Amino acid sequence: MKTLVLASRNGKEILRDQINLFFGIGFPVILLLLLTIIQSNVPVVLFPIDKLASGISVFGFSFLSLFSGVLIAKDRTSSFMLRLFAAPLTSSDFIFGYTLPMLPMAVLQVVACFAVAFLLGLDVNMNVVLAIIVLMPAAILFIAIGLLAGSIFNEKQVSGVC
Repeated sequence: MKTLVLASRNGKEILRDQINLFFGIGFPVILLLLLTIIQSNVPVVLFPIDKLASGISVFGFSFLSLFSGVLIAKDRTSSFMLRLFAAPLTSSDFIFGYTLPMLPMAVLQVVACFAVAFLLGLDVNMNVVLAIIVLMPAAILFIAIGLLAGSIFNEKQVSGVC
């Protein structure tokens, strides 16, 4: 229950920052569109859509690292973290409280990338479902990297590291 309360607060904090939310989901889609336009004007196949969609999805996870790192770094520098230390939370409550709200953002990134890839000609088959399943542990890894960076560095340093 304590983890869910912290996760709910962090989820609201993520939703409150509309620019980062749009940038995290929109920029990989824009990059996917740009690389597809480049591919259409080049006679050699450089960016096949079946490889490009999953690659751009993984690239989008770098924004998850940035957002999770900045979120925990902001909380660490404010008095909010001091109040959390007074709460009866364990270390796993902290970790899951910051990780759980980032997972829907990861799913949205992957779904947005593959939805645009479908519109650009990606075949709908079971490989897409398997790719989405395989991308989720990578998303958790990127979120963990961001949380680690946010725990060590301040807000400006996290932006540079991630």
